[in-house]
Amino acid sequence: MSRLTIYGMGKIGGEVAYLAAVRGLVDEIVIADVVPQFLNAQYLDLIHTGIDVNISTDLSGMGDSDILLFAAGFARTPQIKTRADLLNVNLPVVREFCSRIKNSGFDGTVITVTNPMDALNYFIFRESGLPRGRCLGFGGQLDLARMKIFLKERGLPHEGAWILGEHGEFQVPVFSGIIGGGDGKAFPASLRDEIQAQMRGASMPVIQGKGGTVFGPAYHISNLIDAVIRDRKEVIPCSCVLDGEYGLHDLSICVPARIGRSGVEEIVERPLDDWENGKFADAARHLKELCGKAE
Repeated sequence: MSRLTIYGMGKIGGEVAYLAAVRGLVDEIVIADVVPQFLNAQYLDLIHTGIDVNISTDLSGMGDSDILLFAAGFARTPQIKTRADLLNVNLPVVREFCSRIKNSGFDGTVITVTNPMDALNYFIFRESGLPRGRCLGFGGQLDLARMKIFLKERGLPHEGAWILGEHGEFQVPVFSGIIGGGDGKAFPASLRDEIQAQMRGASMPVIQGKGGTVFGPAYHISNLIDAVIRDRKEVIPCSCVLDGEYGLHDLSICVPARIGRSGVEEIVERPLDDWENGKFADAARHLKELCGKAE
């Protein structure tokens, strides 16, 4: 029997729970939140769908989960300029989460959603005792979807586009592998910078208009859950803890990762052109510093 535990049932956590139930991704969904009345409301709303999936609020079986989704903590507002600014406020939440992991004996896969996702994913790896392949961060799929949308809006090819770096200001769109893009030659630096800037600001109109992104993140998170539960062996952009890959250590950063039943099963190292290498190096420096602060 497959079990998904969602730690934090706000906008993203709640929508992921609903999609996991609708899509039949797991046999059981355990939901948790710090506000009991809100948690009960989410529980009732889910079971009133009548979907044939077991919904529970009992965290005693957390250790037997296949996946723990960490979606608790504070989200961005229009006043919070970058995801990195959320580090200090969300560290106490992730510390409690890691304590629960250790006490439960959990040995499945953690998917980190809460921002700053990369730094918190690295913190979970360090504090939980889980192997690095069992700690992966969500964000790259959403960034890549936005990149492809912005390319298509310009009438440009998009197949083969990729994403690296931080889920935040230091995200790195990869143009050199785009089919029909002449190994990146069809994308001059000025165009790349323009698209990168557009990607950085993509979430803010949603945050300003409705308080936060929901549908896009939840859809892609449900696909990531599916890749683990169904052992898809699919290469997905995820934040992974590196130990020599791309010449990097002591950080979590978005890279191409083969995702299966045991979490991150392979990190794919792909060639980059000069522009991409420079931007990726900037992202790595930023994230190494941010991960170092996550203590």
